[in-house]
Parts: sequence; structure tokens; C-alpha cells
Amino acid sequence: MISVIQLLLLKLNPEIAHHIAVRLLSLYQFFKTKILRQIPQGVLLIKVPRHFEWKLSSRLGMAAGFDKQAQVFPALFHLGFGFVEVGTVTPLPQPGNPPPRIWRVAPQALVNHFGFNSIGLEVFKKNIRHYRRQARLPVLANIGKNKSTPAENALSDYESCLKALEGNVDGFVINISSPNTPGLRELQSTEFIRALCKVLPLSSPVLLKLAPDISISTLQEICELVLSEDCLSGLVLVNTSRELSEKRGFSQGGLSGPPLFSTSMDFIERARQILLGKKIIIGVGGVSSLEEAQQMRDSGADLIEIYTSFIYQGPKLIKTISSRLQ
Repeated sequence: MISVIQLLLLKLNPEIAHHIAVRLLSLYQFFKTKILRQIPQGVLLIKVPRHFEWKLSSRLGMAAGFDKQAQVFPALFHLGFGFVEVGTVTPLPQPGNPPPRIWRVAPQALVNHFGFNSIGLEVFKKNIRHYRRQARLPVLANIGKNKSTPAENALSDYESCLKALEGNVDGFVINISSPNTPGLRELQSTEFIRALCKVLPLSSPVLLKLAPDISISTLQEICELVLSEDCLSGLVLVNTSRELSEKRGFSQGGLSGPPLFSTSMDFIERARQILLGKKIIIGVGGVSSLEEAQQMRDSGADLIEIYTSFIYQGPKLIKTISSRLQ
């Protein structure tokens, strides 16, 4: 049945298919949590810098962008994910970029140009509080700035998200790397990150999510800064690639999926050499199999996230990776 549903969804418009998938997961979530009254539990203890701990069911997580509204993360836990990144959320509601804004491209990749379509902090926080009762595994909030917020005021948007959600999630991922919000990637600078450190909460782990298109020198500078700052717990490597999207003829959007894997691996290996195990690395980008997940893990990623491969391969991939990833 799952295979049939998956094949049907892949024949629909990608955004419509996503909405249907979320609805189906909502039904699955209701059945698991309300009818069967099952609550996923963590068995794997991961120590996070700054004396935090995450208790996971596996090292495999769902990347940001799937559960944008923080509504179905309990269902994702029931499918086998050990942690989930929800969002990206922005302080104020915004519709994102006009459709079409997501495309399927070979080989089993996606190009998306959503542009942080967000329900805003107020509703997002209510969802987190409501659905956290149905799950006892880590939920990380991916936060961003509103499109209308000028770059010089971006810090206030991130601070608003941090203050509103502090105590409601198990950690934060600072999104300064999406290619779909004008000027956002310019925030991948040591100057902005130092300013950001002044407003970060002391009660939650905070990670930075970086783009695969930054220079190696910029990556090294940011890694050295992360290593020196106690308020930062690590990195999420990497976001979607604007450069790979352009190479496939797209004038907008970022590419995710298999073509991104080699860059993700390179960034993780370089980050590991600088961070020396003193900060956590979440690897994401192009993982499509257990072998690739293990390869990324062996290269220095403490945890692994997927998204695009889940769209194409479905729940079976989650069970395979989560049950066997070392």
C-alpha cells in the first residue's frame, strides 16, 4: 500500500504531493498517538557541547523543510526518525515565493524555491507545544528571517525566534544559507555570527546551517569561529546548492539530492579536521542509501539528516538506515 501511495504521489505536482503526504502523515499520527497511544522513546544518548544531551531513537533525522509548520513530527518519529528539524519558521507569517517553486530533476533530486513560506512564530509555537505531548524525542527549530527584513536588521528576527521558542524545543538551527531569500547568504560571515552569539540562549544548543556554495576559506573561518565560541554547539552541513541548480538551467532555487553528496562529504571532512570532535556535526545533503549515510558518518558527521531521498524512496529507507547506521 505504501509503495502504491508513493508512486501516485510522484506522479502529482510536487507541492500538491507534499500537502497530501502531510495530510496522510497527520492521519497516521492520529492513529499512532490517539488510538494506539504510542509515544516514541529515545534509547541513544548523544552528548552535545555546552553540557547538553539528546536522547534519540537513532542517528537519522528529518531535515528542515518537510515539517514546515511543526505539525507531523510525531508521525516522523513513528516512521523511524531519531530527531526532527522543524521549520524554517520566520517571526511573521509569509507566503514564500510564488509557485511553481519546486521541481523534480534527475537523478532523484529536487530544486526548490519556496523562500521560507512560514505560518509565523505565534502559530508555530502553539503547534510545537501541542504536538510535543505526543513525542519524547528531540525537536530542533530551524529559524530564519522574514523576506521583508533588511539584512542590517536580520539579527532582530533571529533573536525574536530564539526568545519565542526557547524552552519549547531541544535546540536551534540558524538558517543563514537558504538561496531563496534575497541577501540571506551574505549573513554567512564571521562578523554577523559574532553579533549573533551575543543574543543566543544559554539554555539550548545552537547550530549554524551553511551553504555548499561558500568558499573553502569561508568554511574554515566559520569552523574556527564555531570552535572558539562556547555559545555555538556545532554545524549543519549543508543546505541546498544554488550553483548546482544553475548548472541544470534553473534561474532560481537550490538543488538537493544525489548531486550534492560529494560536496557535503567534503565540507564535513574539512569541518571535522578543525572542530576535532569538540562540536557536533549534522551531515545532510544527497544521502540516498545506508552505505552513503554510513560513509558520511565515518567522515565526521555525528548525526545524519535526509529529506529528498525520503520523497523518492519513502519510509522503507528510514527503517533501513535508522536500524543499521552505526
